[in-house]
Formats: sequence, structure tokens, C-alpha cells
Amino acid sequence: MNDTEQLIKEALGRLAERTPHPGPTLNALRRKRKRQRNNIFLIATAGVAAVAVLVFGGLIASDRYAPPMPNDAAAALVPVGSGEVSLKYAPHWLPEGFGETSRTTNNAVTRVWSVADGKASVVLTALGGMPGTAGWDEVTVRGLKAWARVADGAASVVWKAQDALDVSVRGVDDVRAVALRVAESVRADAKATHRAPFKVEGEYADQMSGVAPDRWDASLNLGSATVHVATQKPELAAAEPVSVRGREGLRSGATVAVSDGERWIWATSSAYSDRLVELVNDVELVGKPDTGWIGKGL
Repeated sequence: MNDTEQLIKEALGRLAERTPHPGPTLNALRRKRKRQRNNIFLIATAGVAAVAVLVFGGLIASDRYAPPMPNDAAAALVPVGSGEVSLKYAPHWLPEGFGETSRTTNNAVTRVWSVADGKASVVLTALGGMPGTAGWDEVTVRGLKAWARVADGAASVVWKAQDALDVSVRGVDDVRAVALRVAESVRADAKATHRAPFKVEGEYADQMSGVAPDRWDASLNLGSATVHVATQKPELAAAEPVSVRGREGLRSGATVAVSDGERWIWATSSAYSDRLVELVNDVELVGKPDTGWIGKGL
């Protein structure tokens, strides 16, 4: 070995002596990588938790009134078929003994539940807008601001969900408490629909009431006249025969009526005119009207 080689060997030896052992450095690097993985895991976990909170919160908020499926929300706002209308909302609690007796589907969708003698009722209405609430008590319905009042023995609760809603109760003990409980139970229900039992001049009946599936009356007001289809014969005084719908019907004052199968059809006005005969002739009946809801509770 020459002098140069010896000097290089000695220099490398001294460098090796000054170099720290790699163990602590490797351990530190391992700890750093572990901390980075833990931080990434914690960030990811926090992100998932935040998303879960947002989704869960959204579900809770939407559960107040929104239908469960995205396209159900649209279905709750538009007619769902020929002569079929979405009722939009339904209560999930009613006092014992109440059955549905009336539905109105014109400017506002209204549903009525009552007892057999008709002395007590619960009415749910989807309004076109919020009514005036000056002087009402401020309350809450499923976390939403609402207003309540008791007047003339009836309690009303109004609030704004997807629509302005009104629950009115009469004929029961503590009407205010019952009205609030019914309001708390109201949910959007895009599956709840009503099918009109007839149409005339292109318009469907928008009011129907009854006491049983085989005892009901449906009607449509056309301004100058009102057309009815019912299971019972109307009360007619001093009736005379008239030809209508290809058969012999009855005319009594400003009313024209005829039996058509198991149903009676009639049109009435403030004064008689041939238009009443035309209206009865123009009535198109639904083969099997939806009457299963009449008298039915929840």
C-alpha cells in the first residue's frame, strides 16, 4: 500500500467514526411516517364523519315533510294521472274513532276525518299561502315555527312546510293539544292520491264525501250549475219525466237527475235551462271509483 492509499484509508476511518449510528435516524423516520399515516387516517375519518353528519342532518330535515324519493317531491306538487291528484300530506296520528269522510282537491287540498255522529272532526288543508296570524300563539311543529289559536271551540295550527299547512280540530277535549299532536304527526306522502269518480266538460269532480264506501256523493261546481254523481237518489219534489242519457230521467224545478247503473247523476242550478240536460249527458263515469278511503282511519 502506498502513502496515498494509506491517507485515504485513514480519512475514511475517521469519517466512519464521526458518522452517527443509523438506528436512531431510521426509527425517527419510521415514527414520522407513522404520524403521517395517522394524520391522514384522522383527516379521512373526520371527513367521513362530517359527511355523515351532513347527510344525517339532511335526512332529519327532509324527513319533516319531504317525500323519501327525489322524484316523489315533484309528484307531490302535480297531478299524478288522468283524474288522479296527489293529496300531498297525511297525518300519522288521529284521535280514536276518526275516519276519513271528505276530500276536496280544487284550489286547496283538504282532507276531513270525523266521528260517526259528525260532532267532532280533524281537518288537514294544504293552503295556497300562509294566513294572517296576528294574535295567535307562537309554537313549533317538528322544529318549524308555527302558530296556534282556539276560537269558537275549534283549534287551528298553521305552519310552513313545503306548503302552508293548517290542522283544525273541533268537538274533542283539549282541542289545542289534539291539534298540535295531529300537526306533529303530519308527513309528506306522495303515495297518497285521490281519483275523481267522474268528469264533465273536461273537468274532474273536485269534491267527494261519504260515510261508507257504498254511500258517497261527488260534485263539481261549474259556476252556473253544479253536477253530482252519488250512490243515493237526490231529494226531488214534484218531479216530471225528462229524456236524458238515452233513458227516462227526472226534472224537478232546476234539477235534472237520472239513474245510471248503481249511481245517480244530476245537475242543479238556480234556474232551469236545457244546459242541465246537456251537463248530465256529458258526464263521464269512472268504472270503479276509488272509495276505499271513505270511513277509514289511519
